[in-house]
Amino acid sequence: MTLVLGAVLFVLIVWWAGTALVLVLQHRLPDPQSPLVHLTVVGISVAALAGLVSASGQTHMPAHYLSFVAGVALWGCLELSYYLGLITGIHSRPCPHGVGTWQRFRVALGASIWHELTVLLTGIVLVALLWKTANPTGLYAFMVLWLMRWSAKLNLFFGVPHFATHWFPERLSYLASYIRRAPVTLFFGFSILVSGCALVLLLLATRDTQGSAALAFGLPAVLLFLAIVEHAFMALPIADSRLWNRVFNTSTTSPGTATRAAS
Repeated sequence: MTLVLGAVLFVLIVWWAGTALVLVLQHRLPDPQSPLVHLTVVGISVAALAGLVSASGQTHMPAHYLSFVAGVALWGCLELSYYLGLITGIHSRPCPHGVGTWQRFRVALGASIWHELTVLLTGIVLVALLWKTANPTGLYAFMVLWLMRWSAKLNLFFGVPHFATHWFPERLSYLASYIRRAPVTLFFGFSILVSGCALVLLLLATRDTQGSAALAFGLPAVLLFLAIVEHAFMALPIADSRLWNRVFNTSTTSPGTATRAAS
């Protein structure tokens, strides 16, 4: 029980601190295009990758926690690489008004295509390096964040009733135009079903694994649960923005006043 509670608390702290750090940096860095900022992001990414590889052959408890933190840190650097303008897409313009679904998808993908390909390449490299190692905790954590992020992006594209676009920094405000405010679609139910099944599989693997090795499945399971909760925030009238407004010392902005979203 102590191991379980410790793992849950650890993931909550890492998730909260990591999300807050990304939000703060993307809003408050005075010069996000600075070469020093970009070099720092790259340096942390390399260190995180080294941590993943180093911990992959070790099975004691600290190694699992190190691998998890390294996986989350690598993902955080990839997120920042987009928000800070290091790796983006082929354009940075709002969605044209009145375009069809396929054209809107093409333009939306163009806004982040190089970043999406970088994430895909990183995931492939991690799978090649870590899939059959003794400690794949960080790999599983990275895959949870990666796949659930793609799921969230697709749900935002197809339509969700609730999403706070005022979190976007001014230089990325055009992204709100690609979000469709509408009742959830069948894809939302499908994504929740698939992620819920994956969560059950991770929990069963945690139960069936002895000792600290169970952390390889337990830590990503908690992370996946949090990602499912974040998905629920897009469908339910829950003021999740209150969780983060204190980070910026701001009040909640009406979603409709941020930037015109696709309809």
